Amino acid sequence: MKNALLSLLFSFCCLQLFADGQTILPNLKFGKPTMEELTMTTYAPDSNATAVVLCKLTNVSYKWGIESFRLSYEYKVKIKILKPEGTSYANVTIPYYELQNNTMKENIIGLNASAYNMENGKMVRTKMKKDMVFKESVNENQMQLKFSIPQVKAGTLIEYEYRLESDFFFSIDSWKAQSDIPTLYTEYDVTIPEYFKFNTEMHGAETLKSTNEATSFSLSIGGQLLQCSGTHLNFQGVQLPALKDDSYVWCLDDYCTQVNLELLGIDFPGTLYQSFTKSWEQIDESLLKDTDFGSRLKMNNPLKEEMAALHLEQMKETDEKICAIYTLLKNKVRWNEKYSLYGKAPKQILKEGTGSNADINFILISMLKDAGIPAYPAVMSRRNMGIIPYSHPSLQKLNTFVVAIAHTDTTLVYLDGSIEDGYLSVLPPVLMTDRARIIAPDNRSQWVNLTAIGTNQLRSVVKADISPEGVIAGTRETLYAGQYASRLRNKFRTAKDSTDFVSKLASEENVQVKALRMDGRSLFSPQVREFMEFEKQSTVNDQFIYINPLIFLHVSESPFKQSERKLPVEFPYVDQLSLTVNLTIPEGYAVDEKPESQRIQTGDEKVFCRYTITQQGNQISLRYLFRLQKLLFLHTDYSELQQLWEMMAKKNNEMMVLKKL
Repeated sequence: MKNALLSLLFSFCCLQLFADGQTILPNLKFGKPTMEELTMTTYAPDSNATAVVLCKLTNVSYKWGIESFRLSYEYKVKIKILKPEGTSYANVTIPYYELQNNTMKENIIGLNASAYNMENGKMVRTKMKKDMVFKESVNENQMQLKFSIPQVKAGTLIEYEYRLESDFFFSIDSWKAQSDIPTLYTEYDVTIPEYFKFNTEMHGAETLKSTNEATSFSLSIGGQLLQCSGTHLNFQGVQLPALKDDSYVWCLDDYCTQVNLELLGIDFPGTLYQSFTKSWEQIDESLLKDTDFGSRLKMNNPLKEEMAALHLEQMKETDEKICAIYTLLKNKVRWNEKYSLYGKAPKQILKEGTGSNADINFILISMLKDAGIPAYPAVMSRRNMGIIPYSHPSLQKLNTFVVAIAHTDTTLVYLDGSIEDGYLSVLPPVLMTDRARIIAPDNRSQWVNLTAIGTNQLRSVVKADISPEGVIAGTRETLYAGQYASRLRNKFRTAKDSTDFVSKLASEENVQVKALRMDGRSLFSPQVREFMEFEKQSTVNDQFIYINPLIFLHVSESPFKQSERKLPVEFPYVDQLSLTVNLTIPEGYAVDEKPESQRIQTGDEKVFCRYTITQQGNQISLRYLFRLQKLLFLHTDYSELQQLWEMMAKKNNEMMVLKKL
C-alpha cells in the first residue's frame, strides 16, 4: 500500500513539473524504453544539448561481508544521444580502489549495457559484449574500468547498470546531481543502519527534493538475521541544467549540486562510541603527530654545512636571508610539478634532486628555523581542488601547504617549493586561497587569507615620435612587480631562446622590437625592469594618419562574450596597471580627431578604469589606469562586468586621426 501511494505521489509531481507538454516524463524502468524516449530528437529545456541524462538512479546500502560491513552502490543510467557529438557518452570510465598490500578493496559486478535504435520503425537492442570492457591501473591504489557501448549514433538511447561493492564502509562517496549535460531525472537513495552516524551536507544552486526518515534494517550475519533501526535518505532532482566548465572558474565542483555524507561516529552494541568528528584544533594536533608531516617539522637542517657558506650573519635584512636560503635550496632540489601535503625523507629528496612542493617546503622550514627565522606550514586546499567546507572541519580536503615565514614580529611572508618565477608572497595563483590554516604549536594556529598578498603592479612609460610616413618610433620603460614579474619571467623561461621570446613579444604587441634589455629577470627578486626600443607602422591614407594613441593595449577584446553566465567569475589576483604615453606629432600635421577621456567602473568601484588624453601643442599625453580590487563576482553581477570589459576593450581600440595641413 505504501509503495503504491509513493508511486502515485511521484506520478502526480511529474505531471505538475512536465505540464508544459514539451518535456517527456521520466521513465524509471530499465530495459523497456518508451516510444517517446526512442523517438525524441531534442530536449526542450536545452535545445543545444548533445545528449541528456533521462534517468540516473543511485542506491547505497550497507551489507555484512565476511568479517565486517561493506557498502553496496547500485547505479542505473539512461542517456539519450541527441547529436553526433554526444556519442562520447557511450564511452564510460568507472574509478575504484584496490589498495596494494591491503585486504581492503572495491569490486564492480553485474555490469550490463545496451544501445537501443529505431530501424525501419522497429526497436533494435544491441547488448554490449565482454570484449568491450577493460580494466587498467591508474596508480598503486586506484584502478578504473572502461567500457564502450556499441552501435551508438545520434538518436540512440543507451542504458547501463552495475554494482560497486566497497570495503570502505566508513566513507560514502559524494553524489553529484549534475553533469556536463542536462539531467531530466536523478535520484539518490541511501539506507544507513543505526550504528553509523553521518553528517549530511547539501550544496549547489539547484533544488533537490529530500526526505529523511527512520526505517527498519535487516542484516544477515553468520547465517542469522539481525534486525535494527536505521535512517533512510532520499534526494530527487528534476530538470537539472548542464553544469559546464567556464573561464574564470577555479573548481567546477564547488558549484555542482551535490550531497556529501561525512562519518561522525560509529556506535556498535557493547562497545564505546567511536567519534570521527574533529575540531580544527584536533586536526592540527593530528597533523603535528603524523610521521610524514609533524615529524618532518622537527627534522634537523640537512643543508647545514652548505648554508654556513652563505654567511647569513653578515646580512642585515630578513628578506635577504630568506632569499639566500631559498635560492640555495632550489639549486639543490627541483620541483617535480606535484603538490602534496605529506613529505618524504629529506635524504632521499636531496639525493634525487627533485621532489614535491611539500618535500621542498619541509626542508625550507628546517633551514629557516636553523637561521633563527620562525616558519610554519599553512595548509590548504588548492583553488582548483575545491573549497574547504565551512560546515565542518575536514582533513580530507587538505591537499598541500605553503610556508608562512615571520618577516617581522607582526608580518608574514609566504613561499612555496613550486615557485619558479615568483618571489616572497608571489605564489602561484592556484595557491592563493582565501582560507589557509597556519599550523603552529601551543594552540597558536590561525586562518589566513592569501588572495591579496603581495603587490601586483605594472607601470609603463612610452615616449615616441610619429613620422609623416606614419611610423611611430620610440621607447618603452616598464616596471613589472609581483605576478606581472612572475608572468614575464615565465614567458622568457618557457621560450626556446631569447630570439623566440623577442619574436613572440613583437607579435603580441604588433611592433618591431629594435632593442630590448631586462634587469632582474634571472634574479630571485620582487621586480623586473624592461627597456625597449620599438617601431610601429600606423595606417596612412591620403592626407590622414590613423593611430591608436595607447600603442600597447591593455585589453584588445573582452573575454566575456556570452550573453548569460550561470557561474560566478573568479579572478586570480588583485592587480593594478598604469600606462603613460607621450607622443610627438609630425610637423605639418594637426589632430583632426582624438578619443574622449573616460572613466569606467563598477557600482562598488572595485573594478576601475580611467582613460585621460590631453594635447598641448604638438604633444599628446595619455594616462591610462586600471585597478582590480575584487576577485569574486556572482553570476548576478555578470551583466555589469561584461559591459565594463566591453567598454574598456572599445576604449583601448579607439583611434586618433592626424590631418595634414
